[in-house]
Amino acid sequence: MLRPRSLAALLIFTALTPTNARAQQSKPPVPAEYAATALGQSGSLAGKNFGLNIYIDATTSNGDVDEMIAILKQKGQDGLVSKMEGSKDLGRVAPTGSVGTGMRFARFRPNKNGGLHIVLATNRPISLPELYSRTRSTDYPIGIVTLDVDKDGKGKGTLAPMCKVKFNKKGELEVENYGQKPFRLANVYRQK
Repeated sequence: MLRPRSLAALLIFTALTPTNARAQQSKPPVPAEYAATALGQSGSLAGKNFGLNIYIDATTSNGDVDEMIAILKQKGQDGLVSKMEGSKDLGRVAPTGSVGTGMRFARFRPNKNGGLHIVLATNRPISLPELYSRTRSTDYPIGIVTLDVDKDGKGKGTLAPMCKVKFNKKGELEVENYGQKPFRLANVYRQK
């Protein structure tokens, strides 16, 4: 479980704040395709790895970012999930050899070294057995991918497939992972 103000919370928070929303590049480099190796860091997935492809076709507009922030503050996570369900896919995250999952939020932010900080998020698909069993995992309906790449498109990132998100009383975004650390993304590189 990530603590409030954790690295993942800070990464997504910087992508969701209105000030940084305005700082998004006027012409983000899309479409883009990245490849990475996802490495399990804890629990039964520790030491396991798989290839991951990340496709980004478009980015979330400033107006949509502002709307998502307002919905999350006013209606909570369930309201945000409903908003994402009605949004179109802006990209896809797929383990090598699979179709993967559509991403409903995509933002690029330049970093000080000429590279990019990229945040993707979605309302994750919840399986029928998961719904039927009403496991605690259904309380973690958001998936988040972050990438930090240099000017050549190489870098690192994280994949947090099951998260809860909310703003606390101080107005800080809190991200909590379901039961384990996010996957570490190594060997990230831009393919197109």
